Amino acid sequence: GVMFNFPDQATVKKVVNCLPRVGIGATFGLPQTRRISLASPRQIFKASNMTQRWQHREISNFEYLMFLNTIAGRTYNDLNQYPIFPWVLTNYESDELDLTLPSNFRDLSKPIGALNPKRAAFFAERYESWEDEQVPKFHYGTHYSTASFALAWLLRIEPFTTLFLNLQGGKFDHADRTFSSISRAWRNSQRDTSDIKELIPEFYYLPEIFVNSNDYNLGVMDDGTVVSDVELPPWAKTPEEFVRINRLALESEFVSCQLHQWIDLIFGYKQQGPEAARSLNVFYYLTYEGAVNLSSITDPVLREAVEAQIRSFGQTPSQLLIEPHPPRSSAMQVSPLMFTDQAQQDVIMVLKFPSNSPVTHVAANTQPGLTNPAVITVTANRLFAVNKWHNLPASNTGMHRRQITDLLDQSIQVHSQCFVITSDNRYILVCGFWDKSFRVYSTDSGKLMQVVFGHWDVVTCLARSESYIGGNCYILSGSRDATLLLWYWNGKTNIVGDNPRGDFATPRAILTGHDYEITCATICAELGLVISGSKGKKAVVHFLLFIKLESSCRKDLINFMVILSLNLF
Repeated sequence: GVMFNFPDQATVKKVVNCLPRVGIGATFGLPQTRRISLASPRQIFKASNMTQRWQHREISNFEYLMFLNTIAGRTYNDLNQYPIFPWVLTNYESDELDLTLPSNFRDLSKPIGALNPKRAAFFAERYESWEDEQVPKFHYGTHYSTASFALAWLLRIEPFTTLFLNLQGGKFDHADRTFSSISRAWRNSQRDTSDIKELIPEFYYLPEIFVNSNDYNLGVMDDGTVVSDVELPPWAKTPEEFVRINRLALESEFVSCQLHQWIDLIFGYKQQGPEAARSLNVFYYLTYEGAVNLSSITDPVLREAVEAQIRSFGQTPSQLLIEPHPPRSSAMQVSPLMFTDQAQQDVIMVLKFPSNSPVTHVAANTQPGLTNPAVITVTANRLFAVNKWHNLPASNTGMHRRQITDLLDQSIQVHSQCFVITSDNRYILVCGFWDKSFRVYSTDSGKLMQVVFGHWDVVTCLARSESYIGGNCYILSGSRDATLLLWYWNGKTNIVGDNPRGDFATPRAILTGHDYEITCATICAELGLVISGSKGKKAVVHFLLFIKLESSCRKDLINFMVILSLNLF
């Protein structure tokens, strides 16, 4: 590719009008028009459907962040405007990393400089005591993204090694300042008042940046440590494993349900103005787009000096929206208390069961905003209890119990995957019945709401995908007939299938590949993955790809599903 640096926007417009109508490509759901080619980042953001796709989990967090970076002017072709990604983990010391613990994740509602309370107080004091009339107030004199920071992360691979040496006068930096440890880099970003670096995309897909494969002499630190490969956290034995786990963390629910708050800080309404000040997120004024009109500076020496300052201080991305970014559809809500170690030690509730039957299934849908937040438990004798909080200190939970009395197949052993609870806690789906069905019951009344047939033998397990906005999700049923059926749960009508009355529900897909009874299954609609196991000790991974094709004889769209299966023995 070839990049052109035009002197002004008027020249850009003339060139675009001479070129074919290409827009910025069809990837972002935008028309291929000259108007889009000339649109501002904010206009592109509003015109694109990428936010809705991200909300509905049609694209990943990584893909959405790359979209935002791209339209905000961040590019791999400009080190001064390199793409920005967040630190998402806080634990780089443990031998093992539990991605189900909130305390292992960063609070993304705060900028990197405000995570440490003591350092945040220092930056707040700087802002409040600033008295220079020529320079506006700021919290941070450095930035989260500069050319030198990008080169420091990418030091070990070309062409960045050569670019780094050119920046440093032909020599590598002092070994103690060289990026040599992920844990140390995180600690520095939490305690050093001149280090508020965020990450780059490569931390989530390119393990080669951590390996000194060219055997560069990067020096020896003051404590005698030779700098070569980057020191990884104990929970990652190889660079590939670190990237894999880091990417899993980026796509986790803890990140998904709060990523919009980080977007507000970097690309959104908390980037500038009063909201930025309240959020401890104000940078040196030269980092902001439009702070200085370079075209109005006629003195070449002065212009070069200002440009050098901008390169030194870093550049804030173009502001894409001036209102809060919408959250992603998620079954989880986070609280700042979740990111403290103390939260892991506090017992919130103790549930007591009068029955001697063991608990086989627990579903905790308790996030703020739910009409009926509750913890639902099911015992082996199919007694289910809806446990709700009372707003009284030391009170027991409000609980009502129902028992599923419909006859199960005698050969069925009740286990956790015999049950699925909808995200609003209103319905419980149960399998294992003698008539080869699975059934939907109201958790409030215990009433049977729907009987769903589709398998040729007893249904042995159920699973539910993450819920979309409105409560829609996918239901997966596995059977003794060695097949899996994929069903659609309509959150509006609260039934399985597309028929409003719930009659004759039809599955969206039939998944095969097993030779024996299905014993367990799980589904991730966001990634289009179904994983199942059977009594034959075989696991099968199914890749689901939804394709919409426009009919040549009708105006409506026809849905096709492509299924690829991979056997794991």
